Amino acid sequence: MEVKKSSEKDNPLLKRKEVSFFIDHPSAGTPQLFEVRTALASMYGVSDDRVYVLNLTTLTGTNRTVGEAEVYDQAETTRVVLPKHIQLRNVQGRGRGGEKEAAKD
Repeated sequence: MEVKKSSEKDNPLLKRKEVSFFIDHPSAGTPQLFEVRTALASMYGVSDDRVYVLNLTTLTGTNRTVGEAEVYDQAETTRVVLPKHIQLRNVQGRGRGGEKEAAKD
């Protein structure tokens, strides 16, 4: 899986980079969020806890997935800036339905 950057915007106020990207996957299904997060982290040379994937959408009738992510300068900033549901979605081992279980804890 190769993540290709469409655009990148630097946001110095929130100390993050806002990235739009796409992934071509002709012989596989839609990539998992955690795989994309790891690929973006290695692409930017940062740890996984500083990268948050906001959305992934596979275009109808194609083998291309587009998405948006944010790469933060510091992991502590994410706790203040990001909504709780985005933080939970990007935690390893939590998928659909896992967000509801985590919110109950």
